Formats: sequence, C-alpha cells, structure tokens
Amino acid sequence: MSALPLLTREEVRAAVRFGEPPRPPRANALWHNADTLAAHGDAFRQLLKAYPDDAALAGMSISYWDAPPDDPTYRFAFGGKVKPEGLPIDACPVIAGWAELDQFLAEFPAGERPAAVHGIRAARQAYPDRYVLAGWGHYFHQRLAYLRGIEQLLFDFCDARDELRVVMDRLLELYRVWAARAAAAGADGVWGGDDLGWQRGSFMSPAVFREIYVPYYRALAGTLHANGLDFWLHSCGNVTELLDDLLDCGVDALHPIQAGTMDDPAIAARYGGRIAFWIGMDVQQVIPFGTPDEVRAAVRERIRTFYRPEGGLILAAGNAILPDTPLANLHAYLETICEG
Repeated sequence: MSALPLLTREEVRAAVRFGEPPRPPRANALWHNADTLAAHGDAFRQLLKAYPDDAALAGMSISYWDAPPDDPTYRFAFGGKVKPEGLPIDACPVIAGWAELDQFLAEFPAGERPAAVHGIRAARQAYPDRYVLAGWGHYFHQRLAYLRGIEQLLFDFCDARDELRVVMDRLLELYRVWAARAAAAGADGVWGGDDLGWQRGSFMSPAVFREIYVPYYRALAGTLHANGLDFWLHSCGNVTELLDDLLDCGVDALHPIQAGTMDDPAIAARYGGRIAFWIGMDVQQVIPFGTPDEVRAAVRERIRTFYRPEGGLILAAGNAILPDTPLANLHAYLETICEG
C-alpha cells in the first residue's frame, strides 16, 4: 500500500479548525533522528518518499549552543560559552546563574536574521498547495529547561519567577517578529515542543502553570492567530490536568496525547470538538516491540477513539521513531494510518 493522495492546505486547515476534512491529515508521521536514519538507511528514506506528510514541515529555530558559520551571535549561548561534553542539553544550562541575565539579554539573537525563513519560503515554493507547518523548536517551558537546566528550573518556579518572566518577555518579543515573518514567507501554522509532563503527571501544578506560563501561551496564541497562523503544541507526558488551560490559552492542535499516560476515551469525550488532537502513535512500546498485527490494532484503536467527522484529528508518530524499530512494524503503522 502507498500513501493516499495528499490533502491541500485548506483541507489540512479544515482538520485543525473542524471544517470537515476528507480524512485526517498526516503531520510528522515519520518523526525520526539521525540515529534512526543511520540504522535503517535507504529503507527509511524510501518510506519517507512513499509516505509524505500532508503538512510540509519547515524549520525556523535558533540553536542553544551552535551558531551558523556566517553569524556567530545567532544562538542562545553567550559570552563565548561552549556546551559541556557528555551532558544532556537539559543538564548544561546556558544561563548558569541569574547574575548572567543582563549579558544573556544583551547578546540575545535577533529575530530579523534573513536566513531564518529560508526553509519556509523553500517549502512554500516547492509545495504551493500544501499546508506548511513551521517548526520553532520550543516555546516557553522547554526553552527555559534548556536555558536554565531542568532541575534548576524547578527551583526557579519558587525562587526566581520574576527572572523567568524577564526571559519569557524577551522570547515573546522574538516570537512576535517570527510570527509575522513566518506568515509572510508562506507558513500556515507553527509548532514547538514544550514537554510539560512526565509519564504520570505534569512537571508543575495547574496553579503554577497558570501563574507562570498561561499569560505567555495566551499572548503567543494571540500573536499567531493575528498573523493567520495555527498554534500547534507538542508536549510529552500526562498533561491531563493542564488541558483546560491549554484550551483556554488558544492552542489549536495538541500532540501527542502520549499513549499509555492518559485516559484516551475520557480525553476524547471531554475535549473532542474543542481542540484538535494531533495524535501520536505509540513509538515507545507498541511500534518498536509489538508484532505487525499488534501495531495495526493499536493504531486503529487510537484513530477510532479520537476520530470525529467534523475534523480535529491529525495523525503522527508520538515522538522520534527508535532506531531498533523493525521495518515490518513501520510498514504496518504507515499502511494503517493510510487506510482512509
């Protein structure tokens, strides 16, 4: 089986906005990283070619530590800092202490860099009739986790809320520039990752989320919508207790409703028709470790749970596909989401 004919940008937007699309669109259905591509090589590249997304993905982001060769200031790290070797990115903070805040702000990257929108322009030119989804990397919570380190950020929730707001004010200024530029370059929507949850709950109480983040998500939603852009959010983990707030903030599409962490039927019943479910299929357990028949059954069950004829369902991988995922399981997954 091969992929279904691609949806138009209007049909993908109809799925996001409950406008009765002909079928659920695919967006990041073959999310992968370099290890996955190295493990499967040409076989994976053939899958990418055979099963393209309905939404064309385009990057528009700033690295934390690495700058492009032509602009050494276009990164979040400052003062000549170098990322420590052998540590995960959320354990090597860019802002090691708040005494560095003024220097961080003084060297903050400019959102007007011309090359920032080259990927969006290229996608719009290559796919004039497809929905273009611009990837910003992160928005607020995960951005702060990498700027401060996740462990220190949890202390900052109590001890440094004013400083966090200063950083988010500057991020919001950047995003206002980016939103206007992304729309002008041809984007239809924007997505970013903010992992607000872990397997059993959120990283913070709803009260802390409302106090620290809600004003910024709401302002970001207003900025994106004012520029005609849909607001797509990726958040791993169980974010059940934050869903009402995310909905009120103006998030249009939420990924992945992580398999095995949330009550799918309850979420679909309570929020169906109110927010688009950008459903991620289970790349943590079923797709890498199940049989092809188990993969098909699990994918069909998730689709049945969240499908509504008026829209609000988008199909994706739940996160980057693991390198040791059997190709037979990937075929089973892709064939099933293309059953129409």
